Amino acid sequence: MSINRIGQGVPAGDLAASAIVTPAGQSLDLQHFVWGGPSVIALVKRAIEILGNDLRGRRLLDVGYGHGQMSCLFALLGAQVVAVDTHNVARDEAFSEAKRWGVSNQIEFAVYSGDPNDIKQTEFDVTFTKSVLLLIPKLEVFLRALSTKLQANGEVIFIENGFHNPLSVLGRRILHRLKKNQDDYYPGVRMYGWDRPAYLSAARINIMRKVFDVRGVLRAPSPHWHLIHGLKRTD
Repeated sequence: MSINRIGQGVPAGDLAASAIVTPAGQSLDLQHFVWGGPSVIALVKRAIEILGNDLRGRRLLDVGYGHGQMSCLFALLGAQVVAVDTHNVARDEAFSEAKRWGVSNQIEFAVYSGDPNDIKQTEFDVTFTKSVLLLIPKLEVFLRALSTKLQANGEVIFIENGFHNPLSVLGRRILHRLKKNQDDYYPGVRMYGWDRPAYLSAARINIMRKVFDVRGVLRAPSPHWHLIHGLKRTD
C-alpha cells in the first residue's frame, strides 16, 4: 500500500501558507476553520486542491460538523452543505458561525443517529469527515451506508487520526473512561467511541479501498494525520 507524505505543515502564523481564495475572490485563513494544528491545515489545503476551490453547484455532506467551521468553509467555496452530527450541543455555535460568514442559506445543520442510512438526503457530490471514522468500530458497514448517499461520480475526503505515540493513545483512553467518555468541547454529551478509538491503520485503509476507489492516501509530517481521497465505486 502506497502512502505519500505531504509537505512540512503550516508554521504558526504563516498566513500565506494557510490561505485560500474563494470563487468570490475572498481570501480565507484556514487557521480559523481547521482545528488540529499545522499538519491538519496542510491536509485540508491539499483536499481543497483536489476538489477545487470552486464548489458552486456541488452538494457536500459534512459528517461530524462539530462547531460548524468546516461546513462554513465549504459553503464559502460555493457548496450546498448538509452537516450532520450525533448531538445538537454546538448547533447554536454552528448557526452563529454560518450567520457570521453569510452562508446560512447554504447549510443545513441536522442531528442524526450515527447511522448514515438515517440521513434522508442523497446524491451528494462530496462527503467529508474529520476525526470521525476512528469512532466507528464497524467501519465497512458505516462506509457502505455512506456510499449510498453519493451520486455516481461522488467523491470522499477523509482526514483522520492515525495511530501515534502509544502512551498518548493510552492516556486519551484512560482520560475518557475517567470522564465517562465525555468531551470538554461538548459538555454533557457522551462521545461514543473516544474511550476505545480505532485509529487509522493499514487494515482500516484497506477497508476504505474495498468500499471506495481510493485515489490517494497522504500522510502529514506527523503520522498522526492522514488524508484519504476516493471515488464511489461503479462496479
